[in-house]
Amino acid sequence: MNYKAGDRSFQGGGDSLFRHLLPDTPEVKRIKSLRGREYEYAEYIGIIEYSIARHFCETDRKTKDRDAISALKNTRKNFNKDIAFFKPELEREIVRNLIEVLEEKPRTQHELKLVIDYVLDVIENRAWMEDEQAYIKWAAYVMNLFTEEENEEYERSIKKLAARLGLSRKHADLMLMKGEEEDYFEFVEEYGAESEGNEGNGGWGEGEESDEEELIAEMERRFLSMEDSEKFDFLMENGPGFYEFVGIYISELAEKGEFGRIQELYSKLTAKYDDFLYLYVYMGATYLEIDPALAKSYFELALKALDKLDELSGSTKERLRGNFLSLIEKIN
Repeated sequence: MNYKAGDRSFQGGGDSLFRHLLPDTPEVKRIKSLRGREYEYAEYIGIIEYSIARHFCETDRKTKDRDAISALKNTRKNFNKDIAFFKPELEREIVRNLIEVLEEKPRTQHELKLVIDYVLDVIENRAWMEDEQAYIKWAAYVMNLFTEEENEEYERSIKKLAARLGLSRKHADLMLMKGEEEDYFEFVEEYGAESEGNEGNGGWGEGEESDEEELIAEMERRFLSMEDSEKFDFLMENGPGFYEFVGIYISELAEKGEFGRIQELYSKLTAKYDDFLYLYVYMGATYLEIDPALAKSYFELALKALDKLDELSGSTKERLRGNFLSLIEKIN
């Protein structure tokens, strides 16, 4: 995404968001959330996220997610105030850029509040991550405001976080919000967690690709070439033995918004297999940003399943237990 907002100077204030907002209508007031309607409001959501990311990259690298939350809440409360009212530069930048968009394409007051609420939800739904700048760094990454070196460093940090949680490689790419053109199965082994041999710990091992890994890569290609119904049937028969394929398939369904299909798979797998640890982990990762409470319940199930498993080493179990507990505590 490449937003290029203007840098007009509003000397002495004199302009406000309210001047560019349309009256609310009964139809508009019935909209309760922008979930599922993001495309209609992408320009407004995007300019807010660009404003926050640009401020972080070009003005103040110490800006934290909580600063963005504070700026958005103050903006939301003061649509009627002149630009001069907003003292923090981040607030001014958000308001200035929103005014430029609204001048061309006005929206109602209720709609703008929903836009801000949507961005607030996105920020708060990344609070589980181990970084006070989790959202801001992500926004800078997807807005292409990072340098090449910063992009690489950010990608390493996300892959390491995913590996510690036992998530699949594709889930790591979803956390980075890579496009479909990316090859989800090319990943850098050196960023992985420690290898536990054949214990199935979900970590991404180190070293050059072995014959076994080449075989697994070939199986992945074959799995990806299957029709949806074939993938579903394959996982019903082989889910625990190919748990990462479960993560791949759930991620594919999530990208397409087929959450009913995800729940169908989940219900049938849990009915057939007891204590399917990584199924719970994948489900939690899938719902982290759209339903944190549901995600938390899946990670709690993963924690319970972990205590019942004997095939994992003690060190692996302790590592995963610590990660699950930390994640559960951070989810709102």
